[in-house]
Amino acid sequence: MNQTQIRIIEAAEIEFAEHGFGGASIREITSRADVNVAAINYHFGTKEDLFKQMIRYRIEPINNERIKLLDAAEKENKPSAVPLETVIDIIVRPLLSKLITEECSAFHFMKAMGKAMGEEERFMKDLYEDCLKEALSRFAKAISASLGEPSFEKMVYGMHFLSSSMVGAMLQHTRLELMGQGKIDLNNVNELVDHLVAFISGGLKYLEALPPRN
Repeated sequence: MNQTQIRIIEAAEIEFAEHGFGGASIREITSRADVNVAAINYHFGTKEDLFKQMIRYRIEPINNERIKLLDAAEKENKPSAVPLETVIDIIVRPLLSKLITEECSAFHFMKAMGKAMGEEERFMKDLYEDCLKEALSRFAKAISASLGEPSFEKMVYGMHFLSSSMVGAMLQHTRLELMGQGKIDLNNVNELVDHLVAFISGGLKYLEALPPRN
């Protein structure tokens, strides 16, 4: 990806973060990136395609790292399942460690992704198929093995709540500053990940142990 494309993507992140996918303006993106509309059409095509490329630009390297970490963890723990907390940590830490840094202090990508998922645009299903399905399938199998192969229903609820917790943490990250009354460092990745991993793992374990309704 060349420098012009990266500049457009970084400008798009700000616009999508502030206005969501539906409210984002291509003209505002061109103004922020200091390019003309033709440059966006040439490099990306539609606003939808620009959003998809923005996600790929950020998420694909993270997913590659996640898969490598999971491969190593499965090899290390074989023949046993990888501990649940380790699996969840591999899902969460690479994502947030890339997106919560001093250089990303405005958290534009996190807000843009969170808002788009909340809007449930039609193309998000296509994006899931393109960028997320393979990694999600691998991690769903690892989580299921860690929990002792729970029922299909419990896994569906569990993966839904896992995703919702991560999206909520991304979309509402800056609320920590308000709730923490200035005592929480928004750039402290390790502290955030440790708490989020504990929260998600505890919820999944409780869900797995939940008895069926009569």
